[in-house]
Amino acid sequence: MVFITFIKKHLTSLVWVAGVILLIVFSWLYQGETSAFQGIADVSETLISTETAAEVMAVNVHPGKAVKAGDTLVILRSPELDLRITQLTRELQGATGKSFATTSESDRRVEEIKAELESRRNQLQFEIDRLMADRDRNRELTSKLQSLPKVTAHDTNDAIMQQVRSYQRELEMAEVTAKSQISVLRGGQGLQRTIGQAERAAMERELQLLQAELSRLVIVSQTNSLVGSVHAHVGEKVSPFDTILTLTPHAPTFVRGYIPEKVYNRVQLGDVVQVSPLGEHGGKVSGEVIGVGSRIVEFPVHLRKIPDLVIYGREVTIRIPQENEFLLGELVGIRPQGLMSVMTSGGAK
Repeated sequence: MVFITFIKKHLTSLVWVAGVILLIVFSWLYQGETSAFQGIADVSETLISTETAAEVMAVNVHPGKAVKAGDTLVILRSPELDLRITQLTRELQGATGKSFATTSESDRRVEEIKAELESRRNQLQFEIDRLMADRDRNRELTSKLQSLPKVTAHDTNDAIMQQVRSYQRELEMAEVTAKSQISVLRGGQGLQRTIGQAERAAMERELQLLQAELSRLVIVSQTNSLVGSVHAHVGEKVSPFDTILTLTPHAPTFVRGYIPEKVYNRVQLGDVVQVSPLGEHGGKVSGEVIGVGSRIVEFPVHLRKIPDLVIYGREVTIRIPQENEFLLGELVGIRPQGLMSVMTSGGAK
C-alpha cells in the first residue's frame, strides 16, 4: 500500500523522468553518427524482350540457372519476317535479270541501227559513185565533141552534181539520225542501269536490316548472370517489348541508401562512400553516389530500429563494384569518404 501511495503521489514526476529517458534513448538511436547512414544492397534486373512480334520456338533456361556470356537463352521465330526476306530475295534476283534483259535489248537495237545505217550508206554511196561516173563520161564526150555548145555540157554536169550533193546530204542526215538514236539508247540504258542499281542497293540494305533482325531472334546472354524469371513458354506468341525473361547479376550492383531527414544534404552526386556489411561476413568496398532523390521519403521498415516509429529521409543510389560479397537485400552501412579522412586525421593528431 505504501508503494502504491508513493506512485500516486509522484506520478507526474515519474512520467516526466520516463519521457526524458525515452528522449535520450531515441537520440542515441538516431543521432549517433549523423554523417553515416544505412542502405540495402540491391541489384538491377535485365529485361529480355524482342522488338518484333514473334513465336517462342525454344527456351533453354529456367529460373535460378546460371548462364555465361554467349549462352543461348531463347530462340524465336517471326513468320512475317521470314516471308519478307524470301520476297525480297526473289525481287533482287528478278531485278538483276530484268537489268540484264534491258541491257541486251538496248544492245540489240543499237546493232540494228548500225546495220541499217551501213546499208543506207552503201546504197547512197553506190548512187553517188554512179553519178560521178556519169559526170566523168560526160566530160570525156564533151571534150571530143567540140562542136556542142559549152553551156549544154555544163548544164548536164551541174544537174549531176546537184544530185550527188543531195545524196551526200541524205547520207549525212542518216548518220546524224543514227547517232542520235544510238545516243538515246545508250543514255536510256545508262539511266536504266542507274535506276536499277539504286533499286538493288535499297533492297540489299533492307535485306541486311531484316537479316540482322532475324539474327536477334536468337537471344544470347551478354554477361555471366542468373536467370530471375521466365515469362514465356514454347509455342507462345510474344508482342514487341514484352518481357520474355529476366537476368540478374550474381551479386548486388548498387545500394539504395537512406539519409535521415536532418542531415540529407551531407551527400552529393558523385561523392565516394565506403559501403560495409553490418554483419561479420564480407569486406568493405568503395562506391559512388550516382543518384540523389529530389524529395523526402519514408524509410523502409527493416531500416528502422523501432519498426513502429516512422522516420523520413532522402534516398540515394550508390553504385558498387560487381566483385563484392554482399547478399541481395542485405543491410549495409554507408560512410562518406570525407568523414573517414577527417576521423583519420583527427586520430593522428
